[in-house]
Amino acid sequence: MTMLRLCSIASILFAITACSSPPPAIPETAEIPPDLAAFRDEFRQGVEKVADGVYVAIGFGLANSVMLEGDNGVIIVDTLESRPRAEAAFAAFREVTDKPVKAVILTHNHADHVFGGLVFTGGDPDIPVYAHESLDSYVDRIVSVLKDAIYVRSMRMFGQMLPESAATAAGIGMSLDFKMEDIALARPTQTFSDTLDLEIEGIRLQLIHTPGETPDQIAVWLPDQKVLIPADNFYKAFPNLYTIRGTAYRDVMEWVRSLDAMRDLEPEYLVPCHTRPIAGREAILDALTNYRDAIQIVHDQTIRGLNKGRTPDELAAEIHLPPHLATNPYLQPVYGNVPFSVRGICDGYLGWFGGDAVALDPLPPAEESHRMLEAFASGIPLPEQARNALDNKEYRWAAELARHWVRNQPENADARNALADALEGLGMASVNFNAKNYYLTQAMEWRGELEITPGDPSAAPDSLIESLPIDRFMQAMTVRLKAEETLDVDQVALFRFTDVGKDYTMHIRRGVAETRQRTAENPDITITTTAHDWKRIASRKDNPAMAYATGALQVEGGVTAVMGFMGYFER
Repeated sequence: MTMLRLCSIASILFAITACSSPPPAIPETAEIPPDLAAFRDEFRQGVEKVADGVYVAIGFGLANSVMLEGDNGVIIVDTLESRPRAEAAFAAFREVTDKPVKAVILTHNHADHVFGGLVFTGGDPDIPVYAHESLDSYVDRIVSVLKDAIYVRSMRMFGQMLPESAATAAGIGMSLDFKMEDIALARPTQTFSDTLDLEIEGIRLQLIHTPGETPDQIAVWLPDQKVLIPADNFYKAFPNLYTIRGTAYRDVMEWVRSLDAMRDLEPEYLVPCHTRPIAGREAILDALTNYRDAIQIVHDQTIRGLNKGRTPDELAAEIHLPPHLATNPYLQPVYGNVPFSVRGICDGYLGWFGGDAVALDPLPPAEESHRMLEAFASGIPLPEQARNALDNKEYRWAAELARHWVRNQPENADARNALADALEGLGMASVNFNAKNYYLTQAMEWRGELEITPGDPSAAPDSLIESLPIDRFMQAMTVRLKAEETLDVDQVALFRFTDVGKDYTMHIRRGVAETRQRTAENPDITITTTAHDWKRIASRKDNPAMAYATGALQVEGGVTAVMGFMGYFER
């Protein structure tokens, strides 16, 4: 049993028995098709004044470039994707002011933010270029190790080579203009790890490491003007939690934590590095909250499904945003989307293998296509073809056919036995013991001879339970939330752990459970205990009713209310 599974037993007080069936689906809301005319207007070209001394150039490149005007100079935040596009944006900034560039800030490593830098610095080594300490390594990986694969896939994803008649848009901008010969990269000269406080030409600003869309992502905070530049952790589109051009795993819960840190700043102006700025503290708080909730609900419901044995393909088809988020204009799937994100999360947690033994060693693509063509042409029913393949000991092909049969008739004993026979044949032939064991075990499961259920957490040694941090127990609760049953819920619970001096606030809000180490001002429910006792209750070593009776567990808000609250979570 994994550590994650052990911690996740956190439906704590009055737990409900887990089941192996898929969770009830959140109602699917039809996606709003983008109106291309309105989409183009989002990126109408020009320089927009956001606040005193803050200007954003929109529509000159795939990304925005931001100019901060100080006493005797300007700071440029992000430099677009190429020399020509950077030159166009710089010329537009020059219509606002001719003050010299005193510094450049790069929010992260993506090409559309860094490859026009020399246009703004003019190659002057005395102009500092600020970035996170890891930015250079990510740039180098893309332009050297992975350059061929990333180039081809990026050209496809952004549609840069489509004929004009077929071109649409690029999701977070109208188009990407990238050519190797137009790279004008200005390398970082000043880097930092967590935060960096600066004052440049009378402008006070803080650079904050906010990993999300990339691990090197930074936000730029101007405390005097209450202006926040969130880089690519927020834009007017569902976030690209996974990008089909190819990327390492994007830690989506780090992304959520970065958005929470931004919410805590209470900005009055939000200047994304794609799409248009937002003004007004309440409007920004609402936008950032919905954004982080959308990410967390996709994450939590994906993990919930994985823990129930669902495959990435099944989860990608089943998981949807709840209606209030699916219809939000800042969460339309014009750039990222939920199915891509679900698959990315599955891969990030468990790797490429989705748990279906048939996919361990499938037929080579060309052979599979050849066999498919022959199968369709033969007119022979699929079940008969599966049996013929078994008779001929063509186990990989038999497994492919039997899997389709089972998916279409999941309770059909003949289908399940055919799949089991194919897997057994593959297992007996395998020289890899990991694969052999997996094949043979899953064959027994399909025949109904074996059922694997999670281990009893109460059997874990006391020393192991005690060694686990309480934070893990609290965060594990979120992936047990029954989102489909909490779409109309808005409740706050405060957990006070007296032995470690920590308070945790859990806010169940329309299908998501936001959990943070902080003290809620007016909670609906307050639970006071020790971290020691709570971990024992969570792992079912101690009875919650007994803990309540002895005073080890104290409740404000009524036992019935607490039971209802905890009933929103699976065991």
